[in-house]
Amino acid sequence: MFTRTLRQSFRRQEGQALVLAALMMLVMSVAVLTTVNIGHTVHERIRLQNTADSAAYSMAAMEARAFNFYAYANRTQVSHYVSAMLWQSLLSLIYFTEAFLADTYGFMKTLNPCVGKQNAFWKVACPILKLIPVVGQVLKVIETAINAWRTVVLLFHNMIRGLNPDKLVGKFIIPTHWVLNSVLFFASQAVMMSASTHVLQTTDTVIADNDKNINSLFSQGITGAISQCLFDQAHMEEAGGRPLSTPRNPFEPINPEAWRHTEKEARAKRAMGGISNGTRYACDTSGGLAIGGMSLLECQEKFITSRRLGDLIPLPSWLGIIGEWLNNEVDIPLVFQFGKLGQTRLLTYNNPNRDKVTAPRKPRNFIRDWREGIAPSLASMAQGDNMGSDDLYWMKFGPESFGPFTNPLACKDDERDVTRCWGDPRKGLEDGNAVKMPYKHMMKTSIWAMNASEGSFRDGGVHWRVHPQTLPTGDGSWRTHRRPRGPDGDVGVTRTKVCAMPGGACFLGIGEMDVYTANVHAAEDGNHPWKGVIPFMHFEPGQFEGVCGRTAGAGAAPRYRFDFNQPSTWVALNKSPDEIINRDLKEKEAGTNAPALLNPDGKIRFGFAEENDDLEMKNNRKKFLSFSEGLNVITRGQTYYHRPGNWTEHPNFFNPYWRPRLASVFQGRHNLPLVGELNDRLPGPMKGLAPKIITH
Repeated sequence: MFTRTLRQSFRRQEGQALVLAALMMLVMSVAVLTTVNIGHTVHERIRLQNTADSAAYSMAAMEARAFNFYAYANRTQVSHYVSAMLWQSLLSLIYFTEAFLADTYGFMKTLNPCVGKQNAFWKVACPILKLIPVVGQVLKVIETAINAWRTVVLLFHNMIRGLNPDKLVGKFIIPTHWVLNSVLFFASQAVMMSASTHVLQTTDTVIADNDKNINSLFSQGITGAISQCLFDQAHMEEAGGRPLSTPRNPFEPINPEAWRHTEKEARAKRAMGGISNGTRYACDTSGGLAIGGMSLLECQEKFITSRRLGDLIPLPSWLGIIGEWLNNEVDIPLVFQFGKLGQTRLLTYNNPNRDKVTAPRKPRNFIRDWREGIAPSLASMAQGDNMGSDDLYWMKFGPESFGPFTNPLACKDDERDVTRCWGDPRKGLEDGNAVKMPYKHMMKTSIWAMNASEGSFRDGGVHWRVHPQTLPTGDGSWRTHRRPRGPDGDVGVTRTKVCAMPGGACFLGIGEMDVYTANVHAAEDGNHPWKGVIPFMHFEPGQFEGVCGRTAGAGAAPRYRFDFNQPSTWVALNKSPDEIINRDLKEKEAGTNAPALLNPDGKIRFGFAEENDDLEMKNNRKKFLSFSEGLNVITRGQTYYHRPGNWTEHPNFFNPYWRPRLASVFQGRHNLPLVGELNDRLPGPMKGLAPKIITH
């Protein structure tokens, strides 16, 4: 019975589809698992690319913040140089006032020698003249007025000598601006080193925040080093150092002796000096003390660049025509000539130096020099090695001569002894450039703050100022101190005997006239040291030979190849098969395809025949350049300069318009060692493959 039943069961055909169904379920299960696995891999690939993009963008943003910090620090340095020029302008104006007051008293004294202290001749002659009717009364009135003016001049002169603002401002206040700029440069170096460190680490904190299963050591070792050297290459070492070199001493200026256009130090200094000179607007015109509608103690907007008399005198608006008249040079032929102007500028090495500004007859004033005395091709490109301020004025009464007789009240342009002149008469002195540079040889009054390479006394520059009888408080010694001659030296005037006779035929004092003028000479008092330009971060898009090289080539780095030397940030990330699985689930947001692998090996073995086939569910077969399993991505960020509304402006570290962005990997191929060169050497048909392969 049992045997028959068994034989019948063997003949039954029910259940044959079960085998096919089982096989179909297997295929469907594998398809589902494969779909899950592919979906997970695609998700991880997108996630890995986003992580790389975030890291590259973050590095570019960090570089942009560093560059913008440089810009703010450099602009603040500019403001300090402008403030230093403002202080020296104020100092120059103070000592111009002293000289001008002394000259006005000297002119009065020349016309009326009976006023003030007198020599032996006038001690006898003046009492006799005062006994003459009418003449005596006129002399007494004039004497009273001149004595009152003498008191004013003497008070001002003694105040200047006692307070000695020249030393206070020149040796303490102005050098304080160097210290402030040194602090700013030190801060810029700190920001530079911090940004460089984060770029080398490829902002691993950003990578960790996006995906904790990625090991960024690979990227740090390759692309981090490339990104750091590109960041380093954007810095001009000669101006402010670079991340991969020894930090610069913030208290040591950029080489003051560099001036040639081929010298990077000179080009950097011209950037800072030119902007500082072009920014000479240290104050506004609002505020000040107002009395009766007239503004006093007001900061004039042309104070550094003009200092003409009409701008300096606080006149009410309804007297503006007088200010305009004073601003223009007064020239009444054969009667009276007068003019006043002043300016402060940063200047270039050796222009001036000590010898050029102390030359006896033709000293050299470089403040308005369009050539800088170096080469015509450089034009007036200041480097900030020196700083000059002048407050020039001149006064002439009557013609230079009356026939064969010399006029003691007027000086010639080529006067050899300008100490007998009121102000500086050398305007338009003929030397071949009088038309182009009429103020070339005018020095009274002026301040020349110089660096340590110019040969001045105690490296303290030269000051054309009134030389008093005794030195000011705190000034122990000057290299040159010329005491005033004559009886009125206490008010800063000196006496010069002028022969009015033709051919100088004066004897026994006959034909001579005593002329009293301000005792202005070149003083080397040591009060005006000037270190030059403090180091600062500078950007020059020079083309470097080779990626991350420091040898400069000719011309600027072209945009299509080197992005004007604007740095790129590179990130290359790899996620191994084990990391793709996210087996440990270190982060809640990450998914895992571990269940889809069915077993720890991620393999399914089929045993339908003698030779078994394996289906690998683990993504461990895709390799990058045959050495990196798993998923691989590469991305590029860029730190670029863009002023809104003007794409063509030259990149620089003076304007805070640096921004980060993600950029094409293919377009930046020349930033990677050998990659760009290899692509350029491919045969023509093969060159078109790279843009199709490198799409990100």
